[in-house]
Amino acid sequence: MNFPRKRVILAWHRWMGLVSALFLVVLSITGLALNHTERLGLDTIQLKHSWVLRRYGMAAGSEIEAYRIHTSDTLAHLNGQLFYNGQPLTSAATPLGIIEGDPITVVATAHRLIYLSRDGQLIESLHHSQLPYSKLIAVGRSPDGRPILVAEGANWSPDADWLEFEAYSDSYQVSPLTQTELLPSQTTALLEAFQGGGVSLYRVLLDLHAGRIFGWAGRTVMDLTALAILLLVSSGIAGWLRKSRRKTPTKP
Repeated sequence: MNFPRKRVILAWHRWMGLVSALFLVVLSITGLALNHTERLGLDTIQLKHSWVLRRYGMAAGSEIEAYRIHTSDTLAHLNGQLFYNGQPLTSAATPLGIIEGDPITVVATAHRLIYLSRDGQLIESLHHSQLPYSKLIAVGRSPDGRPILVAEGANWSPDADWLEFEAYSDSYQVSPLTQTELLPSQTTALLEAFQGGGVSLYRVLLDLHAGRIFGWAGRTVMDLTALAILLLVSSGIAGWLRKSRRKTPTKP
């Protein structure tokens, strides 16, 4: 009566061991490599494969949104960052409006006002906690040409220096930003600035060792593997102890 149960347990034990062995191989190889990082130069090898870059949030060029600014310059947005002529500017959401002025040009996003000089230098970035509204919806113009910040609950008109804001309730017109196409050389320069040298092989192996490279699913698999190994070890020791107790000592 106990034999079928034993066969089921042995079958589960065998398959659990085989599956765990696969992940143990990954853990062993990555662990050995990480222990010899300096000798192997893992922290000097940079990976730029598209799959690796996507896993680390370094998006492809198709996600770039670019706008013309200061006549011949370019303001681009990629994965939560703004770039001026391909150079990193600041972290920000997608621009809702660009209000060019002299000496200050303002880039308006949902939660920030970003002040730039005429040559694209960052002057200041104001968070919505420093502004009279919590979220901007659009940027418009009054009939006399003044910029109007269309926010949730109220509209606001800034002074010439963008230091004071007064409530605005008259008519206005909104003109959405028009995107512009980047040249291939501009796209390449922007991606290089965004991606830097890529992702080091050391970082990839470390995240592979812990399962983090596959997000929560990878961490869960590694956790389950660790539990399976503990179960295999404990069941193996328990089986060995049972067999040793059943053996009867032979008399000389």
